[in-house]
Amino acid sequence: MVKNHLKKGGKTLIFTHRKELLAQAGGAFEKFGLTPELIIAGSTPDLNKNLHVSMIETFDRRKFNYEKFLNSRTLIIIDEAHLNNFTKLFPLFNEKTIVIGATATPYRKGKKTPSLDEFYQDIVQEIDTPELIDSGYLSDVNSFGVEVDLSKAKKKGNDYDVTEIYEETQLWKGVVENWTRLAENTKTLLFSSNVKKSKQVAQQFIESGYYARHIDGKTPKKEREEILRWFDENPDAILCNCGVLTAGFDQPDIETIILYRATTSLPLFLQMCGRGSRVTENKKEFNILDFGNNIKRLGFWQKPREWSLEKIKTRDKKEGEEAIKSCPKCNAMLHISIKLCPYCGFKFPSVKIEKLAELERLEYVNVDKMSMEDLDLYAEFKGYKRGWVFHQLKTEERLIEYANYKNYKPGWVTHQLKNRDI
Repeated sequence: MVKNHLKKGGKTLIFTHRKELLAQAGGAFEKFGLTPELIIAGSTPDLNKNLHVSMIETFDRRKFNYEKFLNSRTLIIIDEAHLNNFTKLFPLFNEKTIVIGATATPYRKGKKTPSLDEFYQDIVQEIDTPELIDSGYLSDVNSFGVEVDLSKAKKKGNDYDVTEIYEETQLWKGVVENWTRLAENTKTLLFSSNVKKSKQVAQQFIESGYYARHIDGKTPKKEREEILRWFDENPDAILCNCGVLTAGFDQPDIETIILYRATTSLPLFLQMCGRGSRVTENKKEFNILDFGNNIKRLGFWQKPREWSLEKIKTRDKKEGEEAIKSCPKCNAMLHISIKLCPYCGFKFPSVKIEKLAELERLEYVNVDKMSMEDLDLYAEFKGYKRGWVFHQLKTEERLIEYANYKNYKPGWVTHQLKNRDI
């Protein structure tokens, strides 16, 4: 897109918020024969060039000196556009400039956070995660989780208090044991919201004979670069991080993601899991080891989602609404309240899972590929209301299929298409 715009005489500016993303942008452009001028701290860039990549905070500090430059840009691309720190520059943009925001999670909420529809006119979502997996553009995923009790975990704002949650739960046990059982010798990226615990689990891996390192926002620049280079070069490296490699970090050969934390944030959850979703010649799937009930709280990473520019006004789902568990005998996905598996007869124990509990496979059911009869049965089995089935019919073909199954009149499909703008 940038290359075509430059061929037409355009001038492009790309904003990013992380140093890692800045380096990646430069590398990606080089593949297309383009060399961007970088606007970073301590630099004196040539503003007469037609392609620039800038750190958002650096540009914000120079914005009054760069007014003429900014006004002359004909295309601005904002990477990770859901983040609120780009909001402050929008009033400075030329109204004739084309502005494109790129993000895998166009999601905002909160009273003090402006909605994306205040800045963007339209959202383009031509394809979703399941289709990208089926087409080979994203890796398929194996999800594992353990049922844990977070009822005593304290919250700060809308999310868990990272300084308290580790002391209040038995959540953070058995990481090395479960990784060894399920994903040994895979390149692994671990996410922790607590620096202390990230360092501790890295040390546990080292003491168990594995190659592990830790990185966080205070890691010195040279050491940080050396660690990332080490992670890139070693196929069985384990990198434990806190607050650094969440959004946009591009290391395609990551095979396992460890969620060594709990969050109520859907964008954060999807971004963390997404670091393992890249494909390579030798990698077509990856693992998620979830130690924080995140999949049960927010849904499977790979499930279809419909995005909107409008801000999320409702409160987060209460924990348990995505109440799913897997049968350890037949791997059927069941509602959390089920005591006896209807498929194989396995009886779930009434005692709570203690520390060092084994992660179980969480099976994803793609409702978009279900027959209409199975869809009805699944809704009944899960205890969903009648309207849930209608919301799963997202194309005209599916509506027609359901109408035929229910013997509805043709006018029903027309009515649904009109009301739902399909």
